[in-house]
Amino acid sequence: MGHIVTSNVICAMSAAQAWEKLRDLSLAHNYVPNIDKTQITTEKKEGVGASRRVSGKQSLDETVTEWKEGKGFTIRLHNGDKPVTPFKEATFTYRIDAIDDTQCKLTTTMIYELPWGFFGNLLNTLLIGRIVRGNIRDVVLSMKGYYETNKPITKSDLAELRKIPEEKLPQPYG
Repeated sequence: MGHIVTSNVICAMSAAQAWEKLRDLSLAHNYVPNIDKTQITTEKKEGVGASRRVSGKQSLDETVTEWKEGKGFTIRLHNGDKPVTPFKEATFTYRIDAIDDTQCKLTTTMIYELPWGFFGNLLNTLLIGRIVRGNIRDVVLSMKGYYETNKPITKSDLAELRKIPEEKLPQPYG
């Protein structure tokens, strides 16, 4: 895939505590902006193959394609058998890295490809890339807010969280 956007933030809890929240795929509506409902759509509740449907401004399916116990997972974004508009293909990775017993680094990464060749790349440069960068940052900030307070994040909460500077730490997922 062609485009990679990543963002991270320090969270005031242990990696193990953060993982207990992240591994519960039914909680996404508490920290993903513009999502107000999460429904698990498979018998499997976690691990590769588990799926959920998130609903809000846009409804979409998310299926786990990679699961790293205690660290994070990658989901494929889709609507049934088709990719989520406007993407040709898109995945989203959540990652947790321990810093010490009281802190961890939360990282969100979206890898996506647009259709339309040159025009898609131009559209990404002019508009879509900026939107995706903002959304990826909002998700990681909202995760931090939800994880630390155990309260669903509101629009006003997110406005405050946006004042947190982005961490300038290594960001590979491996």
